[in-house]
Amino acid sequence: MRKVSILMMAGVFALGLLEAGAQERPDPRYRAHLLAPKRRDEPLRYLNISDYEVRELQLVAEKYLPKALLNISPVVTGCPCEEGPQCTDQVYIVAETAQSSRGLQLSRVRNAWVVGTVQQWFLRYDELRSRQGQMDFQKYMRAESELYREFPMCVGDLVPAENTTVSMPKAEIKK
Repeated sequence: MRKVSILMMAGVFALGLLEAGAQERPDPRYRAHLLAPKRRDEPLRYLNISDYEVRELQLVAEKYLPKALLNISPVVTGCPCEEGPQCTDQVYIVAETAQSSRGLQLSRVRNAWVVGTVQQWFLRYDELRSRQGQMDFQKYMRAESELYREFPMCVGDLVPAENTTVSMPKAEIKK
């Protein structure tokens, strides 16, 4: 009976170690799926967006989505940790042309709107997928695996992508 108890305790301990290891470095495919650029509606930034920021968004979008009408989502506060500690806010824009529409997630890093690390990775992934039909299956699978190995991963504890940081105006903090 004592041996069974020791074995059960050892099994539980081993499972705990396996689970802890899995939480430290999740599968990049799963994390990429969670972080796929998309519109987020919360938590909203206290002040949505200024005219200056709209012009800044247009300049950034022009590099990736030329000659298009922009639809700008509300600005949300917080970024997934893969975007780095300097990222404070995100916005999702949709560029519409007469033929199609395309989305792009921008991150506010060091007080400037940029195409963030995760969105840059997804642009490379979309480019690879567009070439899939012209590639040998094995070559495509190797390229895809290599790209997933390059997916930006957090160092340290993972924080849910929905709400990693929350910034409040100083007036609200004093209350």
